[in-house]
Amino acid sequence: MHPTKTLHGAKSKLLDGKKLVVAVTSSIAAIEAPRLMRELIRHGAEVYCIMTEETKDIVGKYSLEFGCGNEVMDKITGKIEHVDLYNKCDGMIVFPATANIISKISLNIADNIVNTTAMMFLEKKPIIIAPSMHQNMLDTVRDHIKNLSEKNNVFVMGSKMEEEKAKAISIDEVSKLAIDVFSDRKEERKKVLILSGGTAEPIDKVRVITNLSSGKTGVSLAEEFCRQNYDVDVIKGLGKDVPYYINSENVITSQEMLKKALELGESADIIISCAAISDYAPETNFEGKLSSDIKTQVIKLKQTPKVLEELRKKFPKKIIVGYKAEYGINLDELKEKAISRLEKYNLDVIIANDLSKHYFGDDLNEVLIIDKEKALKVSGSKDEISKKIVEIVNNL
Repeated sequence: MHPTKTLHGAKSKLLDGKKLVVAVTSSIAAIEAPRLMRELIRHGAEVYCIMTEETKDIVGKYSLEFGCGNEVMDKITGKIEHVDLYNKCDGMIVFPATANIISKISLNIADNIVNTTAMMFLEKKPIIIAPSMHQNMLDTVRDHIKNLSEKNNVFVMGSKMEEEKAKAISIDEVSKLAIDVFSDRKEERKKVLILSGGTAEPIDKVRVITNLSSGKTGVSLAEEFCRQNYDVDVIKGLGKDVPYYINSENVITSQEMLKKALELGESADIIISCAAISDYAPETNFEGKLSSDIKTQVIKLKQTPKVLEELRKKFPKKIIVGYKAEYGINLDELKEKAISRLEKYNLDVIIANDLSKHYFGDDLNEVLIIDKEKALKVSGSKDEISKKIVEIVNNL
């Protein structure tokens, strides 16, 4: 078994069942093509690769075969590869796309395996084109790019401009567009909404009250739910960024998080609040910046709305999972406090942990997972714990 088979669906099933042909041309960015193909495989795609003859001087066939797990084709033979690829593939990605290949596709020239295959797909099945060349050459082929962009089912990406070069767009951005273009996102899947990271409450226009939440737990949960083929939305406060392939909305304050949760919660089947949401906010948000010359400054705080309470009021029948963090208490006290919150907000599951054992940002954790019937102690990496939480939620 080729090693790429073990990567299949490692990140998500967003491209599961999709067959894509990646066409590699002779830009130096061709060295990134194996990474792109493996990323597509991690989202469930089956990938085939074709290359121009000139590309061999930059990246070898074996490197590309390592990337896609299939035999790499560099010319058309009696097997009529271009027809076979059109018949079995859902779309095509030209990465990187040189000025030469863009011009030839635009002019309907078919003199190598890449542009001949593109002629088969053009305006019939989707083609993504990721240009990579010197700025002067990009300026020269603007009309061809415009021509292709106006065609049905052709998606010409922008380039990353550096050092007068239109460098190929990042692997993440190409993969994201591939998911947007080829994924069956409308497929009926359970939808989970995750509240992640810390919030910040402004004191003035410069300073805030916040906490040290890393956001790692929310991201880990989002990744695992995505692997299990859930439709995932994340409302992200401060902390770790959400992977490009997961829908996310950024907020800062607890009020913003609550407002967005009530909005996005409408379409969710499951809501998980693992965010470190501020319990208090300044009564007054001072204009400008408070002077640092004042030795003593009194700031009055008011309690912020309880997000879990508001979510349960609005969504009495949805599955809601909450978190409870304490510091320096024994296991029995932690369990008692968690059960109290579970009952108070009528949660389906609550996850409790003691921050004195594993503080914000630690990759390891020890938690109590409590539902209305039992309590389970789980320890390990945040990814391992996320797998267990998703398993429990699956069975609700």
